[in-house]
Amino acid sequence: MRAFAILMLLIGDVVTAHAADSLAVAKLSVGGFVDVYYAFDFTKPPSRDRSFTTQPFRHNEFNINMAVVDVRYTADKVHGRFAVHTGTYAQSNYAAEPRLLQNIHEASAGFRAGRSWWLDMGIFPAHIGFESAISKDNWTYSRSLMADYSPYYEAGIKLSGPLSDRATLCLLVVNGWQNIHETNNDKAFCTQLQIKPSSAVLLNWSTFVGNEAPDTLASQVRIFNNFYGQVSFSSKFDAAVIFDVGFQKPLLKTTYASWYTGALIARVTLSPTVRLGARVEYYADKDQVIIVTPTPNGFQTFGASANLDYAAAENFLFRVEARLFNSKEKIYPSASGLRKQSGFIAASFAISLY
Repeated sequence: MRAFAILMLLIGDVVTAHAADSLAVAKLSVGGFVDVYYAFDFTKPPSRDRSFTTQPFRHNEFNINMAVVDVRYTADKVHGRFAVHTGTYAQSNYAAEPRLLQNIHEASAGFRAGRSWWLDMGIFPAHIGFESAISKDNWTYSRSLMADYSPYYEAGIKLSGPLSDRATLCLLVVNGWQNIHETNNDKAFCTQLQIKPSSAVLLNWSTFVGNEAPDTLASQVRIFNNFYGQVSFSSKFDAAVIFDVGFQKPLLKTTYASWYTGALIARVTLSPTVRLGARVEYYADKDQVIIVTPTPNGFQTFGASANLDYAAAENFLFRVEARLFNSKEKIYPSASGLRKQSGFIAASFAISLY
């Protein structure tokens, strides 16, 4: 009996130690992000809603671009995240979603599938693009046209992990092109391949293939590729080249319509607290696959921007940006009618609560 009692005590100690280790590995964290702004659009749009870009969205108004409350759970074999948001970013990007889903920033859960691979399902940030929805993570305050017109978020399942020390792969099946609420019976198939030839270079290729037509219409398959290369020339200068090209089968036509867009973004670090950013870009959607305009030549627009960043503290960022657009057609609404040119100045305070 004494030997049995000792054995049970030893087993109890092992179980208790294992549970303690598991709790030590697991981590529950709560955080958030707040980005408030003021923007003045030179065209003074009558509705105050700025056209063709979603961040910042409102003219001559102090407002919330994004406010996020975030809960994350991380353990050795499982992880999950639930985040809700509000602001004009949600207003302009989630309008097509059901009301109860418009404030979901992310809701996902996953488990380790093998030694280094993860299988996740839910609503998560899109695998496409150089820029994210969170302004502090980008080199410029507002998003490029290509970022505003490719998915910010997606709902589905993804398998991700390393192919080697220098390459990672992500395979996805999602509902569609930036939609949680399904619009047809089809699913889209996507990939993301990232390669780091060196610590200073990152190469990315993301794809999307899926039918974007409702079930009441004939299939309109969308094929999309996103490429970018990021280079750190030194600790003070970074640059990125981004290029997107897409094709879609129009309704009642045999030939595919197409669109393409490119951008060059650079960032200069002047000091630990001060950075400069600049961008030039061009977006061409003559067939009006993605951007619909009341003109025969569709959306063909050049853009340029410059911004100043000041990090007043490690988790606080003050940004000022000036941005200009020049379109082939008169597409920008103003009090006096449509114009070819548009632009704005925006100032932002952002704080990260992690």
